[in-house]
Amino acid sequence: MIAPRLTDGVVTLRPPDERDLDAIELGIHDPDVARWFGQPSGSAADVLALNRSRWAHGSPTLSICEAGEVCIGHVWVNLGTEDPAIGYLGYWLLPAARGRGLATRAVRLISGWALRELGIDRLQLLAEPANEPSQGVAERSGFRRVGLIPGNSAIGGRIVDQVVFELPPEASIGG
Repeated sequence: MIAPRLTDGVVTLRPPDERDLDAIELGIHDPDVARWFGQPSGSAADVLALNRSRWAHGSPTLSICEAGEVCIGHVWVNLGTEDPAIGYLGYWLLPAARGRGLATRAVRLISGWALRELGIDRLQLLAEPANEPSQGVAERSGFRRVGLIPGNSAIGGRIVDQVVFELPPEASIGG
């Protein structure tokens, strides 16, 4: 799979690299990121290596960048293990980048690309019921709430429910 560089003129998505290590370090230690994804056991370099490994298996992670290609977060699509025709989208932003519509722009960009390039039929997004900002990003990006899965995941030693969002086939997504 060829690593894309996607942009809408405000945000740019590109493969993560060593210049992103400071942003990754801030992200993995941000209390909000850790709350929703759990605390990684490794370093920023370990996270970068993991992202590169996932690329090799068809699950891309891209850095979300503003002007000058400065990394402000990550967005990714993990292919389903039970059904590889389903992609699961996730994202995080550094605190200074939140609330400005940048996650919505990034989700729209990667969604269009993923549906065209990854050979998936459906794109889903999972968020905890209490993670209202993430649910807002999903809805503003064209995803529709389709259900709730009780006790679907364990994050940071706690069992969590997850709201399921799905991008309808007729959705018009950029990228």
